[in-house]
Amino acid sequence: MSVSHDFLVMIAKSFGLFYLMGFFIIVAIHTYRPSSRALADHAARSVLETEDQPCQK
Repeated sequence: MSVSHDFLVMIAKSFGLFYLMGFFIIVAIHTYRPSSRALADHAARSVLETEDQPCQK
């Protein structure tokens, strides 16, 4: 059984497409789930918590 280059390219492109689509869906679900709102709010505020004065060099 001989596997052509075009067939392998088609399989690689299809696998890459489905992999990236699945990865995007997982990241979107993880980001927008209701239980992660508190973590996102804490991350947004944590950058400014320790800055009470201008940077000193």
